[in-house]
Amino acid sequence: MLGKYICLNGKFINEKQAKINVDNIEFSYGFGVYETIRLRNNKIYFLVEHLERLLDSAQVIGLEYSFSIATMTQWVNSLVKKNKIESANIKMLLIGGQEPQLYIMLLAPVYLEKKNYREGVKVSTYQYERFLPQAKTLNMLPSYLAYRQAKESGAFDCLFLDKKNYILEGTRTNFFAIKNKTLYTTPVAKVLDGVTRRKVIACALENGYKVIEKNILLKDIKDYDGAFLTNTSGKIVPVKRIMSNELGIMEFEVIDEEIKILIKLFDEYLERI
Repeated sequence: MLGKYICLNGKFINEKQAKINVDNIEFSYGFGVYETIRLRNNKIYFLVEHLERLLDSAQVIGLEYSFSIATMTQWVNSLVKKNKIESANIKMLLIGGQEPQLYIMLLAPVYLEKKNYREGVKVSTYQYERFLPQAKTLNMLPSYLAYRQAKESGAFDCLFLDKKNYILEGTRTNFFAIKNKTLYTTPVAKVLDGVTRRKVIACALENGYKVIEKNILLKDIKDYDGAFLTNTSGKIVPVKRIMSNELGIMEFEVIDEEIKILIKLFDEYLERI
């Protein structure tokens, strides 16, 4: 936790006051949604889009709330200013119930090593389809276990596969494959529509790339020039190796040059907003 203060339904409290009762049935059963927002050098990235998705996720699971986008924007900006923090990951946690609780807190920012972008990362695979994939809910046990297993094997993340071995998404990332100047990504109806995913697509289209949503079989990855992941902290992270119990190891010999170009273009895109 960064800073002295946390925001709870618009009130600023210290960390010791921010408690959830053990008999909170909504929290125990995962009846809640969350968002992670990038704050770097006093700039909050895509705040409105994240807030809209938080409320969209709440609506998907029937979580009632009384917070508006304008009100939450004010709370986030006030929390950052009050804590005097320039760079962080802003975590928002909305728990349902008769009196919904919206916690906003600042966590240490996540920075990837430069070699992850230069050499690419390893990912593992796991057959699992998230319940209500369009909602970013607290139902995270399968994701937690898959991610822990991935880290134990030295992987950056774990890719979920459906029953037919089509790639869905990572435990905390969206997935793209690339061939020439065309990006291929899982149909949005089957995965969480990541804010960074949307922005990478917008950036790519601005710069002459094509983007196609299609189901991508794990075994067909060898037919592409490369692959990468997107998320709030890492932005665009090239994939070097995919480790699968069923199909063994699939590896790209080099990081595709178009991915390197897209990383640079997206960094420039973020600077312009």
